Amino acid sequence: MFTVLIVDDEPHARQELRRALSEAPDIRIEGECGNAIEALAMIARNKPDVVFLDIQMPQITGIEMLGLLDHATMPYVVFVTAFDDYAVQAFEKNAFDYLLKPVTHDRLELTLDRLRHNRRAQDFSVLSEATRLRQIPCFGQHMVFLLKIDQVEYVESRAAGIYVVDLDGEERPTDVPLNVLQQRTPLLRCHRQFLINVDQVQKLRYVDSGLAEFVTRRGRPIPISRRLLPSIKERLGIV
Repeated sequence: MFTVLIVDDEPHARQELRRALSEAPDIRIEGECGNAIEALAMIARNKPDVVFLDIQMPQITGIEMLGLLDHATMPYVVFVTAFDDYAVQAFEKNAFDYLLKPVTHDRLELTLDRLRHNRRAQDFSVLSEATRLRQIPCFGQHMVFLLKIDQVEYVESRAAGIYVVDLDGEERPTDVPLNVLQQRTPLLRCHRQFLINVDQVQKLRYVDSGLAEFVTRRGRPIPISRRLLPSIKERLGIV
């Protein structure tokens, strides 16, 4: 028995895939999502074994969504696409499982047989959209705000969660882990709780006991850990 999540912005496509998967006795469908933001929350909450993931979705594509997940702990992914030859060639070259819309019974059975007996290792590093983020999904009241990376001043990890601070100082929570933001954005790790946009750094200031901190263009001090200070100075060309 394995659990499945369906992610597709087309309700009819979700319905058809759910109906086809429901015929398999060893599959439990955890749910379905109409966009990447909903999918991120459901994956974190339900931890499905397999995600059937549509590629062409508005705002955040299916492949871009993979960049928001920790590849070390993410579920197995079966891509679903209505087109095109280029995408199919890329999937075949890198041994990704995929389904073409409209999904046929025989092709789905082949995919399910692979899932049951021979799930292949998935290396998402070969998909550039899955290894870099152009924007960070942040949450407000009854809305999701997509903040572009160049509009970020810093990111802070707090007891209440991860908060992204923009150039105006507005704070927004996000579900994207700090380590994922470190790996897939140009933001610099300067402290175990902070990432900073180096383009927004006004100066590096030394404080007591050999410690240091960044000061942003907006005047916000951001701590630098003693352990990371040498590598940060080297990266910024500070002697």
